Amino acid sequence: MSAVANASEPKITGVFGLAPVPEGAALAVWVPLESGESVSGVMWYNNDGYKVFPELLAVAGSQSFPSVLNQAVVVGENVGGQTLGWSEFTFPSAYASETSGLFLVFRLPLDGAFVEEGEGAGVGYLLGDGEVRSWVSTEEGEWGQLSPEYQMAVMPVRNANKSSSVIVLGYEDNLGSPPEDDFQKVPTVASLTIAPNPFNPRTKITFSLPEKEKVTLVVFDVRGRKVVTLVSKLMTAGEHWVEWDGVNDRGQNVPSGVYFSQLKAGSINMTGRLTLIR
Repeated sequence: MSAVANASEPKITGVFGLAPVPEGAALAVWVPLESGESVSGVMWYNNDGYKVFPELLAVAGSQSFPSVLNQAVVVGENVGGQTLGWSEFTFPSAYASETSGLFLVFRLPLDGAFVEEGEGAGVGYLLGDGEVRSWVSTEEGEWGQLSPEYQMAVMPVRNANKSSSVIVLGYEDNLGSPPEDDFQKVPTVASLTIAPNPFNPRTKITFSLPEKEKVTLVVFDVRGRKVVTLVSKLMTAGEHWVEWDGVNDRGQNVPSGVYFSQLKAGSINMTGRLTLIR
């Protein structure tokens, strides 16, 4: 975490939190994403520098309603900021979404009951633009929307670091279906493509699934040793993609050479050749 001071930041209307804080309480902000966009961090106006958010989460979804948190990934733990000021947190990886955007979710600490400005876990809020972008959960899974007259002072940091890995978040509603605003035609056959190839510094691995499957996508070297796991999760039918920037599971750059990406999903077992040139 690092504190930031920028005169161009919007003027804060006030700050808010919950009192008391029930178990599972959280604040969520909708982040729309264009094709190819990702989020590498978040800036927010923090209320109390002595209270930390136990988890910062990201989850794909639709603007109409936050997704269930059991599909979310943890992008930060024990995240704190300065008192009554803008702060910034950088994710370990950049995150994109299979849908039209994602939610950034601040889990509230049980000991963070809001008292007043500067005391208790909470964030600032701004005048809104008439669209619902902010949500509050007072208990696990029960979300209420903040009035469209206001929105939380939470802003995504768009990914500008070309060397960072991008993780694409998937989405399923309680029926196992993608949201209606992101419906896509389901392919009838599996496919795996890599472009550019050869590549430097990164390449995009695109694959299609004819049905929902548990997917693993792993990169190996020519001796069959695992380099990095890019995907390991249940994914919906359709087209998906993930980027690889020549970094292994330990965050180290691997040398130039030939590598192989192996896609496994149910009965699907496909391999693609990658050539990294540094």
